Amino acid sequence: MNNKNSSISRRKFLGSVGCGVAGTVVATTMIGCATASEDKTSVISMPESGHISQTLLVMAKDIYPHEMLENKYYQKIVDDLANQEKTLIGEGIAMLDQLSVEKLGQPFVKVGYEPDRIRILRSIEDGPFFGKVRGALMFGIYDNKDLFHLFGYQGSSWEKGGYIDRGLNELDWLND
Repeated sequence: MNNKNSSISRRKFLGSVGCGVAGTVVATTMIGCATASEDKTSVISMPESGHISQTLLVMAKDIYPHEMLENKYYQKIVDDLANQEKTLIGEGIAMLDQLSVEKLGQPFVKVGYEPDRIRILRSIEDGPFFGKVRGALMFGIYDNKDLFHLFGYQGSSWEKGGYIDRGLNELDWLND
């Protein structure tokens, strides 16, 4: 470009284009952040307790699927957890629904295909929400004496004289 024939120098042109691009990027980012903030607020608003309870039940059965367990056993565990950890659980369900809507077009509880729900759960399994739910379920199911018989577990044996005194000396394979 010849500076004598043009009314603007290359330096001024590039400077003005750079400012324009920078301004566009800043404006677009600000608009995008405002939109994301508005979307986040609308999606992440605390779900009602019925939705939380239903979603946690589906989640519980996906994490620890036992067909012999009635829903009431899962439901008690997750409802107790939801009452103890209202903020964590409410925000966690909202985040779970947001991920589900983004990836599958509907809230988590409405996803009928279990492998799709499992993929969503795997994407959050390292987070505090999932960890809290999984921990509550693990102890609520496997440390519940009322459920031991469903799993074929007779309970601790040492208080009753140990396994040998209880007639459970079935270690014939060790004698071979």
